[in-house]
Amino acid sequence: MHLPNFAGRSGIKTAAQKLRSTRLINAGIGATLSGIAAVIVSTIAQGRSWKNLVPLVFVVVLLVIAGLFGARAGIIGTVLAALIFASFLFAPNGSVSVASDSARANLGWMLLIGIAFSFLFAPPTSGLRRH
Repeated sequence: MHLPNFAGRSGIKTAAQKLRSTRLINAGIGATLSGIAAVIVSTIAQGRSWKNLVPLVFVVVLLVIAGLFGARAGIIGTVLAALIFASFLFAPNGSVSVASDSARANLGWMLLIGIAFSFLFAPPTSGLRRH
């Protein structure tokens, strides 16, 4: 935006609203992509012997989502992917409870690492930074 647009209060408010809506749109797009990727991976891994390791490998996808779309998208995508994996990948299907101890532990590690990576590797949220 040009400098004259920031001259009045209304210019600053509209710039802040545009920035806020852009962040929300980025979070929504990133979370949606994460959910779609989780559904695809769940479909591929269903019935395989390595399905318990899927959440740990999926952390790479979450890191890419957080790097491209920000921390908010990474956090929402992590929680969404964990719910999808618990509901559709691990027994009992259709429930968020997980019967396997190793699958439950891997989901916990995915949540911990996914949320931490979202904060650590997400791009800065604004160009204006305090020093």
